[in-house]
Amino acid sequence: MNAQDGVVRTVLLRLAASALGSEAWVKGEETGLTPADLNVLDMPAKNMMKDYLTSLVDEQFARREAALSKLHTAEDWTRHAENIRRSMAAWAGDFPERTPLNARVTGRIERRGYVLEKILFESRPGFLVSANLYLPKGAGERGPAVLNVIGHSPAGKATDKVQRRSIAQAQKGFVALTIDAIGQGERQIREYATYGKPPGNAHQILGRQAFLVGTHVFNFMAWDVIRAVDYLVSRPEVDPARIACTGCSGGGMMTTYILPFEPRITVAIPACNPNTWSHRVHANLATDHEQVFPSAFAAGIDPRGDPLFCHVPKPLLINATSNDNLNPTAGVWELNGWLEKAYASHHEPERFKTTMVEAPHGYNLEQREIAYAWMLNWLGGDEDSIREGYFPIEDESDTWCTTEGNIYVGQDSRQPHELILDYLHDHRPSWPPVNTQQKLVQHRARLKSLIGTVLGLPDQAPLPKVTERARKSSGRLRLTSVIVTPEEGIVLPGLWIESGDERGQGPVILYMHDRGKANLADEPLVERLVLSEGFRILAVDLRGMGETAPGLEGKFWDFLAGRPIFAQRVADIRSVLRWLSETQAGRVQIWAQGVSATCASIAAAMDENVSGLLLEEPLLSFENVGTVDVPTYRDDILVPGILERFDLPQVYQAGVPRRVTLINPLRGDQRPVSGGEITAAYQHVSKTYESLGQPAGWRVFAQIDERERSKQIISAFITP
Repeated sequence: MNAQDGVVRTVLLRLAASALGSEAWVKGEETGLTPADLNVLDMPAKNMMKDYLTSLVDEQFARREAALSKLHTAEDWTRHAENIRRSMAAWAGDFPERTPLNARVTGRIERRGYVLEKILFESRPGFLVSANLYLPKGAGERGPAVLNVIGHSPAGKATDKVQRRSIAQAQKGFVALTIDAIGQGERQIREYATYGKPPGNAHQILGRQAFLVGTHVFNFMAWDVIRAVDYLVSRPEVDPARIACTGCSGGGMMTTYILPFEPRITVAIPACNPNTWSHRVHANLATDHEQVFPSAFAAGIDPRGDPLFCHVPKPLLINATSNDNLNPTAGVWELNGWLEKAYASHHEPERFKTTMVEAPHGYNLEQREIAYAWMLNWLGGDEDSIREGYFPIEDESDTWCTTEGNIYVGQDSRQPHELILDYLHDHRPSWPPVNTQQKLVQHRARLKSLIGTVLGLPDQAPLPKVTERARKSSGRLRLTSVIVTPEEGIVLPGLWIESGDERGQGPVILYMHDRGKANLADEPLVERLVLSEGFRILAVDLRGMGETAPGLEGKFWDFLAGRPIFAQRVADIRSVLRWLSETQAGRVQIWAQGVSATCASIAAAMDENVSGLLLEEPLLSFENVGTVDVPTYRDDILVPGILERFDLPQVYQAGVPRRVTLINPLRGDQRPVSGGEITAAYQHVSKTYESLGQPAGWRVFAQIDERERSKQIISAFITP
């Protein structure tokens, strides 16, 4: 919101408040809250979440290092690898059954020393993968092969460096298969074009949706790779016992992550990716959704490098660079040290090597030639021919397997989002009607248990430490600063807003907003609620919001550590509610906006001290994020697998008989919902309130203006 929009909004709100009879505005006695009045901390705690998460990760990695230090024998390291394999399999989820590849060659180019075939195959029924196959000319018996998986290059298999290594591999006697990953090359999803650069935009959008429904975009990408190996071994030119896999950056990730699942890979060469997450956290680095697994750190596993232990003692080369801005060199060498111990325990130290050339992030010429030498050494060939040489490459369009350069145009290929919808359909939980008091009790018990499990929350919230700081006045309002400490390293700045006449009296409204409590500076209804209606407002910034922003939601440190920021914020609300229940008379009403409102609805489902909820612009449902074509909510709503257990309609059903008012709920793409969408999403909530004799307790208002909004806010709090 720009400054002019803010002024207009404030004027409209003031007019609406005046029309509703707000004494402050009718009498012209403006209290004039400013953002400065609403600040509590001496200075913004911008590093709070970074320091908190870094400390958490450090603790988890210290336990991991202690466990690794106890591994000495080959049997020890083999058990460790099996634990990694089992964990990765559980996080990735079950793969589908193998189905016919239905592979076809759509084009062929003859070049000096090799032939380029353009391939389409189905990794799942109707789910196309585009690939280029480079065949050495004059090869007789079955020879070695290499699978090239590609990083975040929009052109995919047509990228300059990718073509060069594929051609060079074929010239050195390898059958080279190079595939486009989801979102890149001929698998770009054009509807995502305005939401970032491919293929990262597809990984992020699909990644969020997959996490919510309970699957993983890595599952889709990994199965493509496994089926690519299936295709390679089906070719008469390929020796199934001699297959290498290599890739850089995101391709280095896939080369690493596929090893627990694909024993047919003989030689692995991940470039510019294997590292240790602890060093990446200290370097303030993030990643994409396909590269993270929930609670991995808590389980003692570092997915950035630990899958490599599943390859021991087969030949492995970590192909790194010294100027890699995404992979700290110290992290590479720390991982190298542990892998050296694992290979030494198997008496195969020569099968592992880490090289680090002086170059930036990328599969540079020197790196590629090092890779050729490693593959030739372990898979056979002329080791004197490691030089790449110079040769022409194809125009991007000449590498296409399809006429239009996109498998979703004229090919009738299924899209990745359809796989997510299939999973949602097959794993959506069943919830019986809640139409009696007994069924309501059962519903609440089941929901509370599931919330605790999915969000990792205890039955009873911990009592926070609360410190009262300073008091001051703003017009007729009394402001009292408080610091709520729900756990070590976290502070929630709060502010009591009360009438200056009678401090400590009146019912409590707990206020939360995604932009922090400073948003109340633009909210004239504060005066009406406090001065005319006698409420006391406790405005609190949840962690990573307001004075403690940013929350670092996109880093995924919280996710990997097993503490998603959404769950942390729900815990914050429960902790504040626990304190209020033990220190304030009467029950509490909640007023929240945005993601904070969605967090509040779940927190309230576990707390009987909440008598009412006023939620502005809440998420319509988690399912809507999973089903819209292009969701725009970000990682602050990620709760892995929530849709396999429950959704917001079940949360609202559990609230009977408390009054719940939703104002202007939003779809998964953050557009306003329609009346029809509300009816469809909340039909069971309405029926529950009606069946239990509380039809007026459930109210939803969509696409209302500022005047109507003000009216409904006042009504929500003062209606008996």
